[in-house]
Amino acid sequence: MRRFVVALLATLLVTTGCGTTAPQQQPGAAPEVAVFTVTGSKRTSGPDRVEVAAGRTVTIQVTTDAPDELHVHGYDRTADVVAGQPASVTFTADIPGVFEVELHHSGAALTELRVTA
Repeated sequence: MRRFVVALLATLLVTTGCGTTAPQQQPGAAPEVAVFTVTGSKRTSGPDRVEVAAGRTVTIQVTTDAPDELHVHGYDRTADVVAGQPASVTFTADIPGVFEVELHHSGAALTELRVTA
């Protein structure tokens, strides 16, 4: 019986990853990419929410019909946006939480970035 319990515990530890932390992105792994289009100060394409695990590389890309500034709150990442040309920010999502992503001049909300630990 004792051997069975020890074997069972060993199996559980191996399969549950005892003591693991947030998953780390493998070198060379593709970043999470979310692509948006804004027309007339309104998001016309792109997801309502972007969810990533902490430690992942994230790219937020937007194309607009007017000049603006892309801003990821909480990470204070910005990019100047030229009308008709894609602009993006790429960063490691290492702060768990929920963050707004918007265009500053038009006030257009692009998405909600959720980083899970």
